[in-house]
This record gives sequence, C-alpha cells and structure tokens, in this order.
Amino acid sequence: MGVINDFKQLGIEVNCIDKWIDYNDPSQIMMQLMYLGMPEVDNKVRSQKVRVGMRQGLLEGRYNSKQPVGYIPGKDELGKPLMQLEPKKATLINELFELFATGVYSQSELIKMNKFKLLNLSKSNLSRMLKNIVYSGKIKVPQFKDEPEQIVKGLHKAIVDEDTFNKVQFQLGAKSRYKQKSNKYNEKLYLRGHLKCTKCGGNLTGSGSKSKTGTKHYYYHCNPKKGCNERFKVKEAHIELNALFRQLKPSDEVCELFEHILEDHYKTSKESQYKKAKGVEDDIQVLESRQQKLLNKMLDDVITSEIYKNYNSKIEEELIEKRITLDNLNDYRKDMSDYIEFGLTLMKNLELFFKQADALVKNKLMSSILEEKIEFDGQKYRTPKFKEGFQYIYNNIKELEVLEIKKGDELSNISPFVLEAGLEPARPQWSLDFKSNVSTNSTTRAIDRAKDGI
Repeated sequence: MGVINDFKQLGIEVNCIDKWIDYNDPSQIMMQLMYLGMPEVDNKVRSQKVRVGMRQGLLEGRYNSKQPVGYIPGKDELGKPLMQLEPKKATLINELFELFATGVYSQSELIKMNKFKLLNLSKSNLSRMLKNIVYSGKIKVPQFKDEPEQIVKGLHKAIVDEDTFNKVQFQLGAKSRYKQKSNKYNEKLYLRGHLKCTKCGGNLTGSGSKSKTGTKHYYYHCNPKKGCNERFKVKEAHIELNALFRQLKPSDEVCELFEHILEDHYKTSKESQYKKAKGVEDDIQVLESRQQKLLNKMLDDVITSEIYKNYNSKIEEELIEKRITLDNLNDYRKDMSDYIEFGLTLMKNLELFFKQADALVKNKLMSSILEEKIEFDGQKYRTPKFKEGFQYIYNNIKELEVLEIKKGDELSNISPFVLEAGLEPARPQWSLDFKSNVSTNSTTRAIDRAKDGI
C-alpha cells in the first residue's frame, strides 16, 4: 500500500483491468487489501513448505544444497537425488585432510602445494572445506522453530573417515589458539632462523651478494646494525651440518638391538594402555550423558535453545578431544612397529634425508630435532641441544654402543637400562617430534606425500 500511495502522489493510479478498484469508494479498499495480501500469504506458505521439505530431506540424510567440492549431482537406486563422489577431487580432498590432520602443515603451506591446484584452494575456501562435516559422511541440520540443531548420518559416501575429520577439527582449534608467523623458505639459505651468533648471541640471517664478475655468493651473517661482523659462507655451514648429521648415525647392529628392546618393553605395557583407554571411554560416556540431559532440558523448556547451543558446543569440543585421545590409545600398539621403523630409519638416514628434502621439509626437520638454535664458528658446530624425544633415543643408542651384552641375556634384563626414563605412558615423539596427536601411519604417509607435492 505504501508504494501505491507514493504513485498516487505522483499522479499515477495503480489498478487492474480484471479487478478494478474505485479509489473514490472507501468500501473497495478492503477488496484491494485482500487482492494484495493473498499472494503474499501464498508465497510465505510455499516458502515454509519448501523449508520443511528441505529439512525433512536433511533429516533423512540427503544433502540438498549445492554440492561441495569433491561431489557431483547424482541419484540413488530409487531415482532420488543423491550426490556422488567426483573421483579425482575426492582423492585430493582425502589427502588434504590427512596432511592437515598430522599438524605438520599449515593451511598456507597446503595451498602452495602443486598437487592441490585442481581444487583451486584459497585461504577462505580451504578453511570452510576443512570445517565442512559433509566430507565425513554427516549432515548438519539447522535449528528450526523448537527443534534444535542436530547432526545426522548422510546417505552420501564420505570422503574422509570420522577420526581424521575430528583430528582436523582439533588441529584447527589448536592453530587458532597458537598462531605462528608464516615463514618464507629459501633453498639457498635453509638454515636461516636456526643459527645463533657465537659473538653477540643474536639470531643470524642470510643473504646473497654479487661479486665483480656477477657471480652471486651467499652468506649467513649477523645484523650489521648491531655492530656485529659475524659472517661466514653458506656452503661451509651446510657441509659441516651434513657432517654433524653423519656423526649421529648409529650402527645397524645397535639399531637392531634397540628395536628389539622397544618391542619387548611395549609388549609389557598392554595393561597400562588398557586402563588409560578405559578411563577415556568412561569420560566419553559421562560427556554423552550430559549432552543427552542437556537436550532433554531444552525439549522440556527448562532451558532456552540459546543456552543449549552454548553448552552443547563446549561438550562437543571436549568429546572431540577425548575421542582423538581414545583413537590414539587404540592405535598405540597397532602402530608401534611403524614408530620404531620410522624413527630408526630417520636416525640411520638423517644426512641423506636432509640432503634430499626441500627447504620447507628441512626447516621442519630442524625444528623437530633441535631444542635451541645452533652455533657455527665458521669451522664447526658447537654441540647442539636436541629436543627431549630425539635426545633420549640418541643418548640411549650411544650407551648401547658401549654396552657389552653377554650372550644369552634376556631382553627384559636390558630393557630397564635403556628405558629407565620411560616412554610410557606417553606416545614416542621421536618420529620427527611432530606433536600432532595423530597416528604414526597418517604422519608417515603425509610426509611421503608432502615431499612429492611441495
């Protein structure tokens, strides 16, 4: 009516040939209101029916919005709409989730990987993709009237398993709490950020300079503004670092002995692991019980839907963390052979692995094994301080090298010597010390794939 009155003030009369309104007859205004109101009511009724129908479809497990990347339109055996997997992109998305779940790579690093170019990743759509529960085979049904928001099992095929999806959510939460400054890696100066000045104690940087002949030479140096003239050639620092890694390599015999000792030790830890897993399972049951009670209170109008939503989200976060912990405990013994094999392989081939890695992997390797920045005096490195996990296995292997094992000794007699500090009940962190709360299988696979994709 407001628009009609505006036109009237402009000298324009709005009317209909079939249902003519005489504006001079006040009694016909009621008819006009009916003519205008009926279509509006009809539109709202249709809109509500569509919303109810879409919600019912979601409750049945049918995703009825635009298909996310990795899925294409399709139908089930009954001819009803049901999105299907797009093979190439689905495989890439699965790999993307597994890589991020390790905690090794940031979103920015994943975006730069050539293997994911087909997905057209950006900062915004990658973040949305990693949070999209549809990829785990589930569907989020939004709140409607008095019905709360809920998650149901979808009829479509999942691209990632639930455990991997939960680990990704955990990593997203952890990375949002501890944001790190992005680094730029230079293949020529991959030790930049890991060197400490022997003269002033400051951090060394690196740069290249051209000679008179036009050849570019690279140096690690201190900040000249501080008045420190510490400076040495990049090549010398890199050669000596390889020599340092070569010194860390243990003999095959000692590695074999250490492997047997670890296996023997963890065969005796089953009871402890079972108790820890049982405790986590009990915690999960308590949280699920609280979640159900909270839902009942909202349905009984004891609390509002807003209060339910706030408290339920907190319980969901705790449940995700507990389920990841339980998953890790269940995978613990199953993955032990992979831990041992990967850790010892790394120790035996540290120099070769470092040489073949690119700048990004080299940087992560240095961050994983070194507790502090290393010092180079231009000729050799001072004894570095390793991270606890790496230092522990390195020290024990060195002790085993000088230990004379009598023929016929039982491994159980040697195990207490090697494991007196005890890796139980914590998971070993010496596989590159990537503290990611994920299984070794996924970490090992992720590193192998990442080396191909960066």
